[in-house]
Amino acid sequence: MRMDYDDFAAELSRSYPRTPERFQRMVSQEVCAQMNKGKQIVRRRKWMPYKVLLPIAACLILAGGTVAAARLPVFQNWLNGLGSNAGTAEQLIVHSEETEERMSMEPEIFDAGQEALSFDVTDVYYDGATLIFWVATQNDFFDLSDHVYINEIDSRLEYVAETQEGSGVYECKVSVVDQELQKAAIDSLHVKVGVYTAPDKKSDYAFTVESDKFVSASQREGAVSDLRFGKVVSYSVTVSPSVINLHLDWEVYEEEMVQILQWGGYLLEDASGKRLTDAEWMRSCGSSVPEYDEDGKCTTFAQDLEIVGFDASSETMKLIPVHVEWNADGAMIPGSEVILEDCAIIINL
Repeated sequence: MRMDYDDFAAELSRSYPRTPERFQRMVSQEVCAQMNKGKQIVRRRKWMPYKVLLPIAACLILAGGTVAAARLPVFQNWLNGLGSNAGTAEQLIVHSEETEERMSMEPEIFDAGQEALSFDVTDVYYDGATLIFWVATQNDFFDLSDHVYINEIDSRLEYVAETQEGSGVYECKVSVVDQELQKAAIDSLHVKVGVYTAPDKKSDYAFTVESDKFVSASQREGAVSDLRFGKVVSYSVTVSPSVINLHLDWEVYEEEMVQILQWGGYLLEDASGKRLTDAEWMRSCGSSVPEYDEDGKCTTFAQDLEIVGFDASSETMKLIPVHVEWNADGAMIPGSEVILEDCAIIINL
């Protein structure tokens, strides 16, 4: 007998229940990231900040009061996302008026007979884990290629965003992925990148900035073995004001804990006792496919957490798993959260 549409839909729902909201969010983030990485085929639309802008007076307090109000909108959206690290980060920004030579992106090779465009680099931020530079341009089109070379080392472009529609000032964010570069003490940045001045026209541009404001990111490794449900065989963490990147290699003895841990639903607590929910700290969470080890009677998987807003000066980070229940539609059941205090993992920063 032929199954009608309603019966088919019901059977499909039973066989393939909807995924949790957190997983849907992570998949959406990853799809967006992969789409952005493929922008040499499909050019990006202009990005607009999604957060409500704070009043200028409030932002002055947030940023330490050292940036003139007229300049502040260039930085405020980015600083707002750094939480307690905003004041420290603001102090690391190198402004063009502080440098002896004009900060300018110039073409690596000048084509004879063609007008050579140059772009003013108004400000630069670097903390070992993140490079951000702001570019002012009169050109109708401005975008960068995926690979950005910092002191000749390949790094990853995250986004190019106009700070305010029609402003002609673009925020360019780059993640430093080379561990040696992350921890290197530097006083000079040479940045080279392919610049699109039209959707189908790209040339290599570069700029150099010298400053004593540049800092390195701190790195630490360790393990956590005194857990009742398993252990962190090893972890590595990179800490900076802009982002904390944490890698965990897990061995877990309880299947239910694998499900809880894999989604990254942690409360994060700093050394002072301040806590952040996953909605507050999680920029991204990635996990390898769990594999069962017959010999060790445990499940192993690797996890990568990209954390923002957590106090980078804290000596420790406590990860407290949170167990939640999901309904058939993949939505969290209100009030089902259980904070697993006895399963907390302490990471030394």
